[in-house]
Order: sequence, then C-alpha cells, then structure tokens
Amino acid sequence: MKRFIISLILLTALSGLFVGCGGGWGGGGGGGGGVVYQPVLHSSNLVNGIITVDPGGYYRVRFSVTSTMTDAAVVGSFTASGGSGNDIETYILDDMAFTNWINGHTVNTLYNSGRITVAEINTPITTPGTYYLVFNNEFSTFASKEVTTTVNLQWYE
Repeated sequence: MKRFIISLILLTALSGLFVGCGGGWGGGGGGGGGVVYQPVLHSSNLVNGIITVDPGGYYRVRFSVTSTMTDAAVVGSFTASGGSGNDIETYILDDMAFTNWINGHTVNTLYNSGRITVAEINTPITTPGTYYLVFNNEFSTFASKEVTTTVNLQWYE
C-alpha cells in the first residue's frame, strides 16, 4: 500500500510538469510549442581612447553592417581639444558618400556633428553596407586636435 501511495504521488507530480506545456504529447495547447527566439545584443568597438587629427586632415574608421544585423546603431561620444576652438567635425557616411566627400563634393551624412567640442552619437544604420566614422579637422590650417572618444557599433542578432 505504501508503494502504491508513493507511486501515485510521483505520477501526480510528473503529470503536473506537462500541464500547460502547449504542444505536449497530444499536439494540442495552441501555444505553438518550440523555443521563443530572443535576439542578443552585440557590440563592436570602432574607436576607444585619444586620437590625434592633424591640421588639414581627418581620421577615419571603416566598418560594415551585414543583413543579419538588426537595429544596428553607432553609439558613443567624443570630446575635442586643441586649436582656438577645441573643436572637430564628426560624420558617419556610407561608402558612396565617403568617396564623394574625400573628393571635395557635398554629401548627405547619416550623422554630422557640425564643428563642436563635445557630443554623443546614437545613429541608426538601417541598410547593410560599408560605412565610415570620420573625425574631420580639414578646416584647421595650423592646429592638430586631440579627440577623446569611445564609439561602438551595436546590433541585435
């Protein structure tokens, strides 16, 4: 009798594990069964630390966004020092815009800080492709700029 009661308790406990599983052995439940996919946040550092941008020059970081990256964004901040204005121009450009920009043409940017000392960046990248993060000091004839920056590419997969 003792074995029967213990067996009954175990059977009751085990059957409780399967109640409400949706898609259990009977195929019913309507819950769709299976595993729910949770996207994982990824981050890749584009630049971190102090960079020096020569007078009349620029510093660029090339990066790519693939079709498997969802909700991609360039996220970070920078602070410029040097020269009379402690300023820098920062852009995010796609591949075509970068080519046109280095050849002196007016382009559309995904991000354009203007000539500024400090800023935060949070720019979505919605199309797969090659992009450039640019710190531009071409406007300065004599002074190099020190830029303290941390910028990451973030996305979900």
